[in-house]
Amino acid sequence: MKTCAYCGTQLTSSYCDFCEMELSERYILRDGERLSNSIDFYPEQQGIFKNTPELLQLETIELLCLLRHARNYRSVVYKLRILGHKAEAEGGNMEEIQIQSYSDYEAATRKVWVLENIIKDRIGYYPQKVTENFLTMYLNRIEKSKFKKMTMKKVVVKNGS
Repeated sequence: MKTCAYCGTQLTSSYCDFCEMELSERYILRDGERLSNSIDFYPEQQGIFKNTPELLQLETIELLCLLRHARNYRSVVYKLRILGHKAEAEGGNMEEIQIQSYSDYEAATRKVWVLENIIKDRIGYYPQKVTENFLTMYLNRIEKSKFKKMTMKKVVVKNGS
């Protein structure tokens, strides 16, 4: 039987009476199943260079992985800025490199902010640290949540009881 992915109501069309909304195919499931998250657990580091509309299309677990990558990238860019400052202090003409390194650092920081804010919008906060343990726990919660079906048992009422 077809059911709504949000409330588990049996459907006769793509409209859910309980939710009062038209459902796309993704939200019409079978037998009270819950939505399945398609997870690319370790997205490529290049994923941090996607634009904001593309990032908004990703699963939250993917964004968390990308946030980890983006913070590491920003750290590398910052270290390169420090090296540029040291080279300039030792008499090297590094003005052009300094300008570029500041621009790279600003872009890296803004990308971190974008990811943090998308995550905050979805789960109410963004994690201070995205560790391997944090990601594993998050993934385990996703896996566990898809096993409990949304089904109601019919109550039989006996007359005279």
